[in-house]
Amino acid sequence: MRLESNLENVMSEIDSFEWNLYAYIYPDNSICMSSLILIIDDDAEEERDDDDEPIYPVAKGYKSFLSVADLQSIKSNLLEQKPDYSQNELLSAVMHYYENDAFILINS
Repeated sequence: MRLESNLENVMSEIDSFEWNLYAYIYPDNSICMSSLILIIDDDAEEERDDDDEPIYPVAKGYKSFLSVADLQSIKSNLLEQKPDYSQNELLSAVMHYYENDAFILINS
């Protein structure tokens, strides 16, 4: 499986993806909801580099981002804290997790 979309679309459909998939991001200046995302099934990728990483994402210009399981957990955690979260809050939660490997705490 290989799916290219943007972060907003991926996060709106994140619960429909299998948890074992992996997300790569196209390195723009800053991550936003329109940032390009590539979702792949790492196990299905046959072409590998010397570190056993899939070649396809890097060849397309993407860099490693988060697992689909991480993105599902980020959205679930935010939803528990604030059921009516905004897109900006979702982006903040994703960025916080990406930068700190920890869930964001929302003061509601």
